[in-house]
Amino acid sequence: MSASENKDLVARMYEAINEHRVGSEFWMEDMVWRGPAGIGTKHGLEQYRREHQQPYLRAFSDKHAVDEIRIAEGDYVAAHGYQYATHSGEYLGIPASGKRIKMRYMDFWRVEDGKLAENWVLIDILDFLAQLGYDVAKVLKFVGSKPPEFFDEMDPEQTKES
Repeated sequence: MSASENKDLVARMYEAINEHRVGSEFWMEDMVWRGPAGIGTKHGLEQYRREHQQPYLRAFSDKHAVDEIRIAEGDYVAAHGYQYATHSGEYLGIPASGKRIKMRYMDFWRVEDGKLAENWVLIDILDFLAQLGYDVAKVLKFVGSKPPEFFDEMDPEQTKES
């Protein structure tokens, strides 16, 4: 496919994803989705749906993605944009805040045989925390003041009550 056709494939995929549809008409069944730390890599369309898309939609049920920049070259398409949504469910262990958020992202896709085969995703999680009212500088200083082993002993259920 040409770069222009690949770019159109991504546009059609975004129309579907904004309707909460992620299907094999756009994605290869054995696609690889490489998300940021804390979310991780998902191998295959089913794992992606189960471990990222469904939890994300539970957390942001009214989300709508808008690419502000989309470029294509050869088998690759890249985009920068925002997800506009209400934080209506738990996300990455953070309880629903009910706040309207604007989550920045960057995506890079590789197209193979007319479908999306790979996706590298960057999500601005620190800005999301700031929008919820977290002082990100304080959070990072706290995290940095502890050795990694400190967090191994934490019980996520116990910290929710604190």
